[in-house]
Amino acid sequence: MNYRNRVGSWLFAFIVLAAHFWEHSYSLGLWLLMGLQFIVYPHVIYLRARYASDPLAAEIQNLLLDNFCFGIWSALLGFPLWISYTLLICGCINMAAFSAFKGVLQALGAATAGVILVWAVNGASFTPDTSLLVSAMSMACLSGYLILFARSAHTRTVLLSEMRTKLRQSEAGLQRQIESIQSLQAKLTEQANHDPLTGLYNRRYLNDSLQREFDRCARDGAAISLLLIDLDHFKKVNDLYGHSTGDEVLCQVSALLEQEMRSSDICCRYGGEEFLLVLPNMGMEAALERAQHCRKRVAEHPWSTIEAKLALTLSIGVACTPGAGATPAKLIRLADQALYRAKAEGRNRVCGSDLDTNTEASTAKSREHER
Repeated sequence: MNYRNRVGSWLFAFIVLAAHFWEHSYSLGLWLLMGLQFIVYPHVIYLRARYASDPLAAEIQNLLLDNFCFGIWSALLGFPLWISYTLLICGCINMAAFSAFKGVLQALGAATAGVILVWAVNGASFTPDTSLLVSAMSMACLSGYLILFARSAHTRTVLLSEMRTKLRQSEAGLQRQIESIQSLQAKLTEQANHDPLTGLYNRRYLNDSLQREFDRCARDGAAISLLLIDLDHFKKVNDLYGHSTGDEVLCQVSALLEQEMRSSDICCRYGGEEFLLVLPNMGMEAALERAQHCRKRVAEHPWSTIEAKLALTLSIGVACTPGAGATPAKLIRLADQALYRAKAEGRNRVCGSDLDTNTEASTAKSREHER
């Protein structure tokens, strides 16, 4: 970043010093040193910084070396006012660009070290006067350097602004992608957890959520009830009117069941024509009443897609947490046993779970009777 500015500005400084040297008839050796300093030196330290393991740290060291040399030249020449001011202020500006006010102090410290070195070797001298030509050339050199420095700062500001604009655009694009991904994830989750035909939750969601509901009700000391629902003689609907009509009936039954649900309830399509309702914080008596209400809603519903002589009814098995040791699998099994008993007793009815020791046997007899 500093190579072009340093080479150009030090060349101008060489011209100013050359005019001052000519007026004061300095020795050839001093001319040679001044030429090496202001013409050769900028290229040497550029190469040093370029091939350094840490170019930024090397360049800051170069800037401090610049100020050290400026201090030496100012002291050697007896502090000519405009020349010394131009050299020192440019050195401070360079360091301030890298290290702010701390850099200014570092630049002054390096220049002071150069002055002390010259005074220690040659003694102190003070001849601040410069000719009008040298003063004018120093002013022009300083003005040109400040303009070049400001131009470089402007260029970097424009580049930074463009980079920020591109970054904002990239962030906006990334945000849109994130929103699109989140929307897709939500849709995939919706598809993974819902039955595609009825829109009800599926068994996958039931498996994920039922244990959670059990644990929550157990912590609260509340009951949880299950309603296992089967659509009676649904095979006749498919046989007589086709599967498309059967699908429509399933969707209408699902809508009727959802209308009976609280916000905390879970309504799932459990199988082909079976539904499972999870009712947290509800005991057996209230669950039986809910089941009867659902049964009546379906039985009394006017089915426009099938003949009136083919009635649609529900058989419902109800189970409620029987106390400590209840598990989701056990409660579903109890509800299933109650459902088979309802079907064995003639369908279109609600049966609660039987916790007697003969439950398994009675269930087996019910299934045999149904067959």
